[in-house]
Amino acid sequence: MRLEVERLTLGYGRRTILAEASLEPLPGGAITALIGPNGAGKSTLLRGLAGLLPARGSVRLDGEEMAGQSLERRARSIAYMPQSLPQGVALTVMEALVGALKASPTAEGMPSARAAAERALALLERLGIAELALVGLDRLSGGQRQLAGLAQALVRRPRVLLLDEPTSALDLRHQLGVMRLVRELTLQHGLVTVLVVHDLALAARFADRVVMIGEGRVRAQGTPEETLTPAMLAEVYGVSARVERCSHGHLQVLADAPL
Repeated sequence: MRLEVERLTLGYGRRTILAEASLEPLPGGAITALIGPNGAGKSTLLRGLAGLLPARGSVRLDGEEMAGQSLERRARSIAYMPQSLPQGVALTVMEALVGALKASPTAEGMPSARAAAERALALLERLGIAELALVGLDRLSGGQRQLAGLAQALVRRPRVLLLDEPTSALDLRHQLGVMRLVRELTLQHGLVTVLVVHDLALAARFADRVVMIGEGRVRAQGTPEETLTPAMLAEVYGVSARVERCSHGHLQVLADAPL
């Protein structure tokens, strides 16, 4: 499985946010991290891949053009997690997960009510929030809502997983837990996983490929070692930075000063 993006242009109204974005083919079983300064176009690219914005260019999944597909058809293959869940939703966490399964049946078809509940509960257990199954979404903390949103995206077992800052509201322990689970499921099910992340240490540690976006254009793409360089960090982020490995071998970005 692979996702191909060629000359994708996205925006809001007449304002172009991302111009002529072409990505190297994104393979199944790998995580691609979108990084870059605030307002660079990362979330816009993710929404474009999800089919939520008018677009020019090409997005193909296993050679099939996604442009023109209805949201319902696209949702059978692609799961998208926004930065924040809608407020005021009068559902429990379990009801939200079962509802996500019913709203977007996969190629496996619609699971029975019992099977849907069992799948949802098993996923909540893996995320460490099984105790929240019967709690209303409107009663969750920011971090709990983020975990519930991730569960909604994962429960459908999509082919493509799009996550917009999935760890931004989480403490360090849950950040690592979520990223390890995303990596495990990506490998286990051969998912094409694309996520927006601001923490460059998480991108370097868990992503197979990194796409650096700046000022509405793709500025670099490749492995973390190829993209997270002092020269690119200076050019795109405007900071003087060092890139070193810690005692465990993980790549670390140490920002010294703004330029």
